[in-house]
Amino acid sequence: MNKSFRKTLTVTAIAAAAVMLFSSCTDGNVKNPDNTNQTAGNTNGGNSSPTPVNWSYSQLAMGGGGYVTGVFSTSEEGLYYARTDVGGAYRFDKTQNKWVSISYNITSDDVGLMGIDGMAIDPDKPSRIVLLAGTSYFSNGKTCIMISEDYGATYETVDVTDKIKASGNGMGRQNGERIAMDPTDHNIIYAGGRTGGMIKSTDGGKTWTAVAGLTSVTKTETPNSNGICTIAIDPDSSDGSKCTRIYAGISKNKEANVFVSEDGGESWKAVADLPDKLFPQRMKFDGKGNLIITYGNAEGPWNSGQGGIRRLNVSTGAVEDISPANQTIGDIVIDPKDTNKMVAVTECVWVAQPNGAFGDCFYTTTDGGKTWTALNDKMTMSSDVDWVKDFAIHWCGCLSMDQFDSGKIKVTSGNGIFACDNIWADAPAFYFDSKGIEETVPSELITVPNGTIVTSVYDYDGFINTNAFEYGKIHGSKGGSMTDIAVAFGNPDIMVKSGTLNDKSVFLYTTDGGSKWETAKKSPVDNAKEGSVAVSADGSRFFWAPNGAPATYYTDDKGETWNTCEGIFITHDIVCDTVNSDYVYATSGSGFYLSSDKGKSFKKTFPLMSAARITVSPGREGVIYLPSTGLQVSDDHGQTFTRMENVAGALGVGVGKGKDDSSPDSIYIWGRPSSDDGLGVYWSDDGGASWSPVTVGTMQFGGMGNGNFIKGDCNEYGRCYISSVGLGVIVCDLQGK
Repeated sequence: MNKSFRKTLTVTAIAAAAVMLFSSCTDGNVKNPDNTNQTAGNTNGGNSSPTPVNWSYSQLAMGGGGYVTGVFSTSEEGLYYARTDVGGAYRFDKTQNKWVSISYNITSDDVGLMGIDGMAIDPDKPSRIVLLAGTSYFSNGKTCIMISEDYGATYETVDVTDKIKASGNGMGRQNGERIAMDPTDHNIIYAGGRTGGMIKSTDGGKTWTAVAGLTSVTKTETPNSNGICTIAIDPDSSDGSKCTRIYAGISKNKEANVFVSEDGGESWKAVADLPDKLFPQRMKFDGKGNLIITYGNAEGPWNSGQGGIRRLNVSTGAVEDISPANQTIGDIVIDPKDTNKMVAVTECVWVAQPNGAFGDCFYTTTDGGKTWTALNDKMTMSSDVDWVKDFAIHWCGCLSMDQFDSGKIKVTSGNGIFACDNIWADAPAFYFDSKGIEETVPSELITVPNGTIVTSVYDYDGFINTNAFEYGKIHGSKGGSMTDIAVAFGNPDIMVKSGTLNDKSVFLYTTDGGSKWETAKKSPVDNAKEGSVAVSADGSRFFWAPNGAPATYYTDDKGETWNTCEGIFITHDIVCDTVNSDYVYATSGSGFYLSSDKGKSFKKTFPLMSAARITVSPGREGVIYLPSTGLQVSDDHGQTFTRMENVAGALGVGVGKGKDDSSPDSIYIWGRPSSDDGLGVYWSDDGGASWSPVTVGTMQFGGMGNGNFIKGDCNEYGRCYISSVGLGVIVCDLQGK
């Protein structure tokens, strides 16, 4: 795995929502589906629209993809939870043998709550979870405590933005946990902020007060914006009603960075003899009166390399170095039945793994840390997702050990979760365990007539799916971040895309349906940057509108030479008619542009207040949908547009297969048919004469994210796809169709 792997995020699409003439509504009780294929319950959140009861929601199967920052075993056999940096939280459903999202019901306004910065689970009632959620650059930095009593099906959300700030996609996001529940009194909860210090609740998270004693002895705001990064409560310090000994790790060095309170948070002092040149990563008790602390020389997940493990005797204050190596240690787990047996993993170390990729190291000890066994030369790796077989287990910031079987562990990675069911064996077998976790960030999706589902994806190039619910194949170019993709509808083996590959902006094309991709030999301008692409219906002409370029360009020889399109300058979106190759459509910040000479020249035919994303009908010549001042529709190649009367506003529009061959297109909007309707996804299969909700209210999957698209399936009636900020591609399916 490339060390420079990043979660690529922008706020452009989110900010666009702010200029719309409507806003979404939320309430304090957020409903979530119990699993990804369940139909919706009451999700109106106070909106007046009828609740859809005949749609199911899931995610396009690509296979993992994003950074899982925490994974947790529970006191219920087979039940695990996981948190991610931008894709919300998940629960492992043992009946389906897959992970299911418990974050579908995040509104577009509250998209920042898709970043989970910490999780606490009631040890006696594992259906009860408490999340620390927020992302610094989304939702104005809103930070919330989200409390669920029913496995994440519903939440009570408490806004604590005025007290602390979280950032689930910030540096050190794999540290933790920043939120901890008192092992004796589970209504007592402590939460640490990246800023704002520590707060405490004594009523299960409903109300919070500042823990002033900690900030009175040390600064909790840190130069790396990671703040209080880990909290541990000593279960052996109970006075019969609550635990009194609390440890807090602060993400700084060159000074004391682990503090202890012996009186429930009233007063604090620095813990002596711990390393002050290293940053604490995670802390946990070993059941024998010791606190185990993992360390790195930075906060992680990608900028640290050295570190180790310290064992603190909480009674004597003695500190012992039990490091397996001078490496950053992301986490350690201890066998509760034999505390001499421990498993540790590095966090940002790049050594060979069994599949040849370079990633982190695993270690085991059976003598309490006196000696360690390195596993990388002994272990095996496997995956039922083809493309993952070549990828490393890396950025390993969190381990969990099954509470019923110490041979079973799970470990987080920059591309999902890996598991091992025989960690104490001579040859531990690791396998990819991310079924259901789809944390990619899609930029575009196209359904090919009578064919496949094609996506372009940040960080992971793109995928081709023959079935929405079976893992797709990664593009033959295999790597990089792709920002757009287009298909020649009359010759769908021909596709073009743009993005970044090997740190260079490129334009690529395929003539064999995506098995092999070629890079255009030349760029139309120096330092061409990604941008929008298109291909004529017959596949003969390619178009590229690089980001920030002064013009839009076309080529008839696969990029050997490029020509400038006349009449249009900085282009936001360019799309070709799906039937007639003479027609090409584009938008800029000032208007909609039409070309009837195969893209050689354009003329402005419709003014726009802001650049809009164009949707063309698959298989219907000249039919165009434009989300602008409601929903604009053209049936004459964009010469004229008519506003659809019964659409009050639309942030996005998609077109899919009609009910039968004689029926009009199915139209899907992210918006609202009338000003009285709740913001959400609606559809019409009668040409827009009437609209029905697909999902409304709080179930908004965090909004359309970077891709900013909603797409109908041109082969499947009653199905649409929605981009997201970290849930991959959402699939909405009409039931009983």
